[in-house]
Amino acid sequence: MAGPGQIPGRYNLVIKGAYETFEHQIPIADFVQRLEEDNVPDKVSVVGLADALADEDRANGLAREMDRRANDLEYQSPTVQFVVDGTFHRSGRTYDLRFDGELYSLQRVFGPQLERKGDGDWLVAPF
Repeated sequence: MAGPGQIPGRYNLVIKGAYETFEHQIPIADFVQRLEEDNVPDKVSVVGLADALADEDRANGLAREMDRRANDLEYQSPTVQFVVDGTFHRSGRTYDLRFDGELYSLQRVFGPQLERKGDGDWLVAPF
């Protein structure tokens, strides 16, 4: 059975330190490359989301590649964690990441289907 923050077949967004993360941790750029190569590990923690969200080109590139590979990821059903510094902030029907005094829209990358799990320190989104 999957542990908290580790639901297979979904993007798991977890606050750093709130849940157990995987030993295999890669930065956003490596994750995008693995998406492009159709080589996403079965279990992986992705770090550096706040930095990517702060850079519009990087955020758009990440969103584009995640969208392009969505069907493949649904079929492969890996467990992908995005381990973030900061906190989640609900904004209407979606969520933002509050980091370093700034709010970054998570919808821009993960779409509008973010769902809260746990005590507000864990979100999930479909591939």
